[in-house]
Amino acid sequence: MLDALFKPRSVAIIGASNNPLSIGHIVMQNLLDHNFKGPIYPINPKSKFIKSFRAYTSVSEIPDEVDLVNISIKNTLVPYVLEDCGKKGVKFAIVHTAGFKEVGEEGLQLEKQIVEIAHKYGMRIYGPNSQGIQNSDPSVSVYANFTFVPMSPGNISIVAQSGGVGETLKLHLYRIGKGIRMYSSFGNEADVSMNEIIDYYGQDEETRVIMVHIETMKDPEGFLEVASRITQKKPILALKTGKTSEGTKAVASHTGSLIEQETIADVIFKKSGVLRFHSQEDMIDAAVAFSHQPVPKGDRVVIVTNTGGPAIIAVDECISAGLKLAKLSLKTINTLKRLVFQEAIVSNPVDVVATAGPEQYGGTVEALLKDSNIDSLLLVFVTAPFVDCEGIARKLGELGRSSTKPVVCQVMTIEKWAEVIRLIREGGIPVYDFAETAARALSAMTRYGQFIQKMKPDFKKYRVEKKKAEDIIRGQKGKDKFLPQDVVFELLQRYGIPAVKTVRINKEEQLEKAAEKIGYPLALKVDSEKVVHKSDAGGVALDLKDKKELIASFRKMARKFAQYKPSFIVQKYMVEGKEVIMGAKANEGLQPTLMFGLGGVFVEILKDVQFRLAPLSSEDALEMIRSIKGYPILEGARGEKAVDTDKLIEILIRLSQLASDFPEINEMDLNPVFALERGKGAVVVDARLRIIR
Repeated sequence: MLDALFKPRSVAIIGASNNPLSIGHIVMQNLLDHNFKGPIYPINPKSKFIKSFRAYTSVSEIPDEVDLVNISIKNTLVPYVLEDCGKKGVKFAIVHTAGFKEVGEEGLQLEKQIVEIAHKYGMRIYGPNSQGIQNSDPSVSVYANFTFVPMSPGNISIVAQSGGVGETLKLHLYRIGKGIRMYSSFGNEADVSMNEIIDYYGQDEETRVIMVHIETMKDPEGFLEVASRITQKKPILALKTGKTSEGTKAVASHTGSLIEQETIADVIFKKSGVLRFHSQEDMIDAAVAFSHQPVPKGDRVVIVTNTGGPAIIAVDECISAGLKLAKLSLKTINTLKRLVFQEAIVSNPVDVVATAGPEQYGGTVEALLKDSNIDSLLLVFVTAPFVDCEGIARKLGELGRSSTKPVVCQVMTIEKWAEVIRLIREGGIPVYDFAETAARALSAMTRYGQFIQKMKPDFKKYRVEKKKAEDIIRGQKGKDKFLPQDVVFELLQRYGIPAVKTVRINKEEQLEKAAEKIGYPLALKVDSEKVVHKSDAGGVALDLKDKKELIASFRKMARKFAQYKPSFIVQKYMVEGKEVIMGAKANEGLQPTLMFGLGGVFVEILKDVQFRLAPLSSEDALEMIRSIKGYPILEGARGEKAVDTDKLIEILIRLSQLASDFPEINEMDLNPVFALERGKGAVVVDARLRIIR
């Protein structure tokens, strides 16, 4: 538990000073300015008093118990004061001081030393190189932090790997009159971890939404476990910056190279229900909506406006964000027709026109909130000077306080009508400057609503020949290279993954026997680890109709790739089916990442792929298939026949099972997989698989 960190009964400041430009002075001033409820003990061996407080030479001199210390002294002195803190029984130490692992090997050793000292006494280290913590709970009101944004109570909790990003988030919330619940910027994460902090926020009843800034994930598996639990109760909004460790690894498969377009964080977020944002502004806007509004039960939105143009922008943004325009019930339409002016438009968007007053605008919103066809409302409101704008705002505020459906609002006004914004916000309705912003916030809420309403996933476990697959992999261990394709196909078949009939040969004399076994027409392919893109390199010959064509193609390839001393693959030539790609990539400390997308020679150009973490449920696999841009091609666009989606789902799940069962599989491509028409299955035509030592 982190109670002694976020709810300390007493705080000591090691490095407290009368110098107003010192970190110790600022931490102490912040505690005083925000009325910390416990005693404060400044530690400074050279001063008798800090401000009007008696200063102590060390923590051991303090007569009472100390829960939390803030340390801002020279890095090499930190181990010595921590020994003193440990003997005193201090529970947590916030180390603001820099000069640890972020500066190199010497700093890393110093960081390990301070953690060892702390743990020897049962003490925890927060940091080092950290900003600190805040808790606005009026019964605690602790601002053990050296930053400057004033703290006020709220229900949004923030944890930020970067103190600068964290301060930006706090600052924007402060500027729009929003408080925070708890705040943390943890620095080097030597001991107290980001995952522990998120877990603590998740258990805090007063925290309604959690904002997270992440640069690197120290423990991705731990994050997945914690986040998956918390998102069932409250939303986690994440801003991930920087590249993952995967970006530095050499890869030679389509899956390996394409995964650089999608970070490991992305698949973790999708698996756990964390909402990812790509800008601080969008994340803050969504957090504000979550902080007061109920989560929508569906994706049907209605737009209410008293001005035309911005409402059309709102429609465009809502549709592009995946929302649907709700169809008003007949009862609602009749109610609105009696309520609004004759020139109003009663459809969706509902345009009550600029002359609408509290009765027309407010009454319209009230009627729409009662319509079971509607899941959420987006209001567009310009403060027309010829109507009672404050009356409208007052009515909206009243409706916002009692609404069981989310309402967001764009207000176009000037300082003269600042009271309008205040009244609407007072009712819990978030106010934005632009319709697009409101639509994006509503979309984020809808995505979260869809996640928490998902049925329990169906994780199938197929019966496979695992022991025979083990024998195949055991026979290839220690080679650390891509396996021969016929070996890969045999491995796939042990897991029930259908592959095209294939024979591996090494010399021309074997061609005729292979052709007799398979039957014309044939495909001939070079099989060498050094030839990655076989089609581009001239290592594929298709639709070979007879012995003459087969031999000619073989001789040509044999000359072309002689330097690699390759083997060759003879296969049944497939003429039907849509080409898709499936793949898997091992992750350090996590289950493998699975990939699905449109396949063939253009896969790395189009990059129309989706990623998910294993294990895959049936719902995961279907979502992957439906989420690619080219899904209409698979569904049967322009008179084409739909492919066998059920079989693709089955193969993805079997592939997930294979990759999970054998962590030795480092990367794997099935490309192309020919998806046949519905009811006829799918078949793997080409495959690459590399195991690690």
